[in-house]
Amino acid sequence: MKTAILGWGSLVWDQREIPRIKGEWQTGGPVIPIEFSRISTSRIRILTLVIDSKNGTDVTSRYAISDRRDLTDAICDLRTREGTVMRCIGFVDFINGIERCNVLPKLSDQIRPWALNNGFDAVVWTDLPPNFEGEFGKKFSLNNAVEYLYSLDENVAKVAREYITNAPPEVQTKLRQFLQNNTWLRS
Repeated sequence: MKTAILGWGSLVWDQREIPRIKGEWQTGGPVIPIEFSRISTSRIRILTLVIDSKNGTDVTSRYAISDRRDLTDAICDLRTREGTVMRCIGFVDFINGIERCNVLPKLSDQIRPWALNNGFDAVVWTDLPPNFEGEFGKKFSLNNAVEYLYSLDENVAKVAREYITNAPPEVQTKLRQFLQNNTWLRS
């Protein structure tokens, strides 16, 4: 089984526990609506990139080829890297006709033509939802996101800046573009 792993954030530049890929991350993955609209639930509560059908900007994702022959192993690799549970890893298995797309149920319709044109039997991705409002108490907006970033202590803000700056250049979300003219990013 030939499986693609999709990435648009730190997975691309900080692979950590996902060594089971062939070659490098490649540009030209499927177009997906992405935004920095999730506050990480780890100890360092930075804004992270997630699929966001409401606030996201359509960006071209990147992809890597899993070195695994079994889809369940590829899903487990990504789950481990992301420090999450199995239900938060989305996938489409074209051979067996099964999928899991929790955040954006129709995402498989966007991924399918790209995957089949590129000879993939399956595709996996991180399927964590936006949680900005639930974690910060305000609806996601550019101004509220900047307010959140300014509320971070300097050590966390440094990590948040690195995350935003190191995201692949093609991931030009509304917030990232907005921050390019904001002093917070250059602090």
